[in-house]
Amino acid sequence: MLGIGMPELIVIAVIALIVIGPEKLPGLAKTLGRIFGELKKATNEFKETMEVESKMADVKKAFNGINEKEIFDKAETVIEPENPETASEPTADNTEDISNDKRDEDKDASIGTV
Repeated sequence: MLGIGMPELIVIAVIALIVIGPEKLPGLAKTLGRIFGELKKATNEFKETMEVESKMADVKKAFNGINEKEIFDKAETVIEPENPETASEPTADNTEDISNDKRDEDKDASIGTV
């Protein structure tokens, strides 16, 4: 209890009795008890609120992950080529790349046979 033993409590009680007086001491003890009780209650409520917020954050992350997966799945179904035949045909831009790749392969093959 904060490093206060029985001898320290007795000294504090005697000093309080002398300073405050025997008439007001019981009322002061009740008031301090209520204050410490309210403080403990507020502390417990704060802890519970923080625990609930922590759990809610975890749940929000889980739901966001589920929503992102659903959005990704829907996006895949929407972004399909309209005509599969035109999607596989080479365009003007990549025909040059294909011919360059074939030339490189021919060079590699001729170097290997020499």
